[in-house]
Amino acid sequence: MQGTGRVTDLAVQVRCRPLRLMLPLLLATRLAAAQAASDCTDQDATACGRHHFEVGNDAFEKGDFAAAAAEFQAAMSERPHPVIRFNLALSLARLGRPSAAIDQLKQVQADPETDKDLRERAGKEQNLAEQALSRVTFRLSDPTRQSVELDSVAVKLAADQELPLDPGSHHVRVISGGSVLLDQDLDLSPGERVELRVGERSRRIDVVVVPEATHPKRPERPERPLPMPRPERRLLAPAWFYAGVGASAVLTGLTVWSGIDTNHAYSSYQRDLPNLDQAQADARVQSGHSRELRTNLLLAGSVLCGAGSAALGIWFVDFSGRRQTSVGLSPSGVALSGYF
Repeated sequence: MQGTGRVTDLAVQVRCRPLRLMLPLLLATRLAAAQAASDCTDQDATACGRHHFEVGNDAFEKGDFAAAAAEFQAAMSERPHPVIRFNLALSLARLGRPSAAIDQLKQVQADPETDKDLRERAGKEQNLAEQALSRVTFRLSDPTRQSVELDSVAVKLAADQELPLDPGSHHVRVISGGSVLLDQDLDLSPGERVELRVGERSRRIDVVVVPEATHPKRPERPERPLPMPRPERRLLAPAWFYAGVGASAVLTGLTVWSGIDTNHAYSSYQRDLPNLDQAQADARVQSGHSRELRTNLLLAGSVLCGAGSAALGIWFVDFSGRRQTSVGLSPSGVALSGYF
């Protein structure tokens, strides 16, 4: 051993630690995801996604992060949303899968629908997840002849390159030509940094735990899953209300005029009736019915327009001044400007 740090033989180190700790966890997560996907087959995508989201939040609060991750994944498959993806990342981080959490958090920050606050929270959580990654450096005596397989996947290594890995058990093979120099499991702790120094002929592989490695500290108040934001109701400018009131006033005026005109026609009919023949009387009656229909239609329109204007003013118009409307006079007429 050279320098500071703990040096031990890999074969001895691995025998006293549990193997493949992540396999049962992944199987449980997939089973939970399959169960979650069949919970709301009779609902539309929006309702089903919200159901999975709420169930996922409840599972997270109870500490069942595998079920929470499955529910959030099911919600994402129905209606993707950056808040759901953020909560999924939190669940993956609590499951000891920081690399998967980092992938989700990067997507949250790149999503144009993510607001500023959520983007900042995702950045902080990503920093914590990156600190939780274990890192392994391979020191090979002959990189041109020796190759490395990690979890049955060939790894191309650059000089002095650190490989970020999820904490837990990983299978390592070091091959030189046709000979296997190492075929063992390496169990890593969160935030641990390890150097594997592999000789050409020696089957004793030194594991050097870098002394300055520290475990990441989570904040005193760990991040909690976020609720799904409700869509903000966009209010209309007051100009819409004033336009409705103006239209109601115009229709009311036309209704009054039409009523007066109908009444005047009826009075004329009554006065002239003794001097009218049958054809003239029928024509005057038909004209009177037309005037009555016009008056009734104008009356209905004025009532509906007035009710609609009242509804706009009560529920849909912003009178707080956040949306501005202005009326101006110019030589050519009246100018009305505002947000619609």
